[in-house]
Amino acid sequence: MEHIGGMLKRALTATAIIAIAPAFPVHAQDFSGAGAVRAGRELAITLCSECHVVVPRQFTRRRIGGPPDFVDIANEASTTAMALSAFLRSPHPTMPNLVLSDRQSNDAIAYILSLKRNNGH
Repeated sequence: MEHIGGMLKRALTATAIIAIAPAFPVHAQDFSGAGAVRAGRELAITLCSECHVVVPRQFTRRRIGGPPDFVDIANEASTTAMALSAFLRSPHPTMPNLVLSDRQSNDAIAYILSLKRNNGH
């Protein structure tokens, strides 16, 4: 039953992100730029690595039911720059209320998208 609740929660979250994504324009940026990816990686290590595994092969004990690894987030079928932008700008009860600048958000998005397996990673 708990597994079904988790799946339902993820489906509702994805639906909400898709519904509100147009309200959060992604600022024009090349999300594959090495500088943005590098800055996003550093930001993720600084702000996100306490809870998430943000670097592939990061040696952190994963909590069962804990937050997803960034590689897993990147490889979700619904993960796009727009969806990530909406997610980063929306409050989440299980996450701290991060206030990121547009540049920081775009850098984090660039880093997460760089982890997609079809990018050669």
